[in-house]
Amino acid sequence: MISHPALRKLTVAAMAAAFCPMAMTSAVAGDPDTKLPRLICQVRYASETRLLHQSATPDPYTAATMDFDNRFRFRAVVLGSSARIDHITLTVYELAEGDTPPVIVHQARYQPPFNMGSEIPALTGWNHVYANHLGRELRYGCALEEKS
Repeated sequence: MISHPALRKLTVAAMAAAFCPMAMTSAVAGDPDTKLPRLICQVRYASETRLLHQSATPDPYTAATMDFDNRFRFRAVVLGSSARIDHITLTVYELAEGDTPPVIVHQARYQPPFNMGSEIPALTGWNHVYANHLGRELRYGCALEEKS
C-alpha cells in the first residue's frame, strides 16, 4: 500500500497509461492550440532547387528524404511530439553505384532552443556538402516556419 499522496497519484497515472495508452496520447494529439513550427529546407543540386517540409514526428523512420540524380540523398528528421520538438537531424548521403549502401558525408544536429527566424536559412545557415567521387556539390539551408 502506497501511503504518500503524490506517489499514489503517480502510481495510478502509470497504471492507467499501461492499461490504456491511447487515453494519454489522444489528449496531447488532440490539442488544437498546439502550433509547432515545421521545418522547411531549400536543397540545391546542379541546376535543381527543391523545398522539403517536415513536421515533428515520434518515429524517425517516417522522415522526409530527397534523392538527387542518384548522387545525393537529403534526409530531415524532426524528432518530437505534437507538444515540442526534441531535436532536428539533417543528413546528407552520397549514393554509390551498384549494391554499395549510401555513405553519410554530412550530418548536423540541432537542439533547442532553436533560432526561430522563418526565412531560409535562419536555422542552419547555408551548408555546402561535397561528394567524394567527382566532387559534386549539394547546398542546403533550413528554417523553422510557423504553422498558420
